[in-house]
Amino acid sequence: MTCVLRATDSTAGVVVRLAEELALVLLNEDSGYFEPVGAWNLSCVIAGSVLADLSLEFRIDTDTETLTLLDAGETGDPLLDPVLAEIASAPPPVHNAQYWIEKTAQRSDDAMDIILDRLVEKNILDHDSGGFWSLSRQVSRTGTYSADDGSTKLQVKTRVLRAILDEEIPDPRDVILISLIAACDALPLLLTEEEYEQSSERIDLLCKMDLVGRAIGAAVRESQGRPVQQPVGRTRPIPVANLLKLIPNRNLRRGNLSRILTDLYREYGPVFRIKKPFSDKGVVVLAGPETNAWINRNGRTYFRTRDHMADFEQLYGASRTLPGMDGTEHYRMRKSLRAGYSRATLEARLDEVYKFCRASLEKWVPGNPMPGAAACQELMSVQVSQLMVGVDASDHIDDLLSYEHRSLVTHVQKALPKFMMQTPGMARKRKRIFEMLNRVLNAHTPAQRKGKPKDLVDHILSLHASDPQYFPETDLSFMLVAGFIASIYLGSGLSFAVYGMASHPEIYRRVQKEAETLFANGDPGKDDFTRSSIDVAHRVFLESQRLYPVIPMQLRTTMNHCVVQGYNIPKDTRVVFAHTAAHHLEETFPDPTRFDIDRYAPPRDEHKRAGAYVPFGLGTHHCLGSKWVELQMTINLLLIAYYFDISVVPSDYEMRFNPFPTSAPNSKFRFTIDKRRHDF
Repeated sequence: MTCVLRATDSTAGVVVRLAEELALVLLNEDSGYFEPVGAWNLSCVIAGSVLADLSLEFRIDTDTETLTLLDAGETGDPLLDPVLAEIASAPPPVHNAQYWIEKTAQRSDDAMDIILDRLVEKNILDHDSGGFWSLSRQVSRTGTYSADDGSTKLQVKTRVLRAILDEEIPDPRDVILISLIAACDALPLLLTEEEYEQSSERIDLLCKMDLVGRAIGAAVRESQGRPVQQPVGRTRPIPVANLLKLIPNRNLRRGNLSRILTDLYREYGPVFRIKKPFSDKGVVVLAGPETNAWINRNGRTYFRTRDHMADFEQLYGASRTLPGMDGTEHYRMRKSLRAGYSRATLEARLDEVYKFCRASLEKWVPGNPMPGAAACQELMSVQVSQLMVGVDASDHIDDLLSYEHRSLVTHVQKALPKFMMQTPGMARKRKRIFEMLNRVLNAHTPAQRKGKPKDLVDHILSLHASDPQYFPETDLSFMLVAGFIASIYLGSGLSFAVYGMASHPEIYRRVQKEAETLFANGDPGKDDFTRSSIDVAHRVFLESQRLYPVIPMQLRTTMNHCVVQGYNIPKDTRVVFAHTAAHHLEETFPDPTRFDIDRYAPPRDEHKRAGAYVPFGLGTHHCLGSKWVELQMTINLLLIAYYFDISVVPSDYEMRFNPFPTSAPNSKFRFTIDKRRHDF
């Protein structure tokens, strides 16, 4: 009897499907994604694995000529049942396996989403926020997962290789897997050239051992070679946006770039072109929830970020950095630095978060209006510099922020001429920044760091020490500054969240109630920050990032020709991901201008629609520290609400923005400390 694999731990008893094991075989641990077998080939082989699973469930039978329905009863599996229902409802004549593979391949993206999500839920895969996957630590360490009879089963790639190279007798399921892998020409990617040549007869023998595997494997090969109904699309001319129409737009006057992009999306659709003055050749803008979802799924193949970061990196003598990398190199660096940006790292240092936050809040005195953006920026800069780079940079932070703002506008957004970075004032600020970086390095010698928790700089230096060719000394300066750059974004994000909270007294009172409960018996530990205990404050931050996203757009270049929503985009096209345009659409967020934190609670869960809520960016460059940010912002909101009653001045103030280099409240945003509720 075939041994059915099951996941371990809390998901024990859930079957690991053949389609899921195929995904595990094709996963490339170095790139964090699938082996390069071609998009249509991958779609066909995933479709073939779904049909094979239906055959193993005795719902269909197939040979080289026909595919026959045996039982139309549902399996209870959302991966299999839609395909089964379509087969059951199909009118005569009876079709063969190739027909159904090509039919099913058209929904392979949805199938792959289900497969990957389930493997993560079963603790077989880990998922990185940038859309990368890797084997979980448990599977990587043991090379096994559990079978339904309590025995252990070798990781599927090991089983396949042993069946081919060591001539072990394979399980019937593994025979089908080998047939599918061979059908999409992936075996040369798993074996060396010599191994593949020496094993060719063995592979042919294995592929003939099972009738279902032979039939479906042959159908996959036929579909790849000459698909009966592979979709062919016609492209349309890209509309050109008339920016003169924006002159009377109130969002333009307020500097609300995210809402401007929404207005343009409503008028011109998901793909449109903006000509000068934004660049010499103009840019193509991609917007809308469906486009966001497409980029998240396919962007790694078509877009790169390198072009927009090169000049910025050179200011620090760097050539290869996390935000400027793409592909396998980018994934490797994300894996190496992941712990430095993780929520777990922040949770381990909660005492310091409270300490630094309170030190800043003690300066907030009841009475006169305070500049909201500056106060929140100082709060975040102190915390980020201490927690991420291990030094107090408060005496350098103004110079750093000024230099970073100017350099981002000049070298990334290309909105200022390059000589603007050569002024005497910028030269002085640059000198002070490098003085600060030397302080950071001097504070991270083995003796200075002994007994201290690892911070981001420790992880950066460890990566350099482990592989100085991959990450040389010349690239250190930029990455050391990265923590300070993050404080710019966090300062703006906290400002928007405080504005949203203080502008809605009824919500403010709910946050205060949460804070009183959490801090009633002293400072809470990491286990006290449950989903329910910080629910309201967390949703305040989520809603503030919907209405007032700090990074409303991203710049990319197409490295391969692509067709998006029916529009042809050639290689080397400068592209803008207007991802946050989806935040202000009635169809994604009803009554979109309203600050409504209940959008994020069941049963509404409006943010869970694919491509609808994307404040941390799209694709492989999705913010690596998003979970850290959500927790840090929530803690700061809770502490502010715990210690103060705050009101926006004037009470009817409507947020205005400084849109470049990132979106931030302008200097007119002010609030008053009406009352201090607790002593420090």
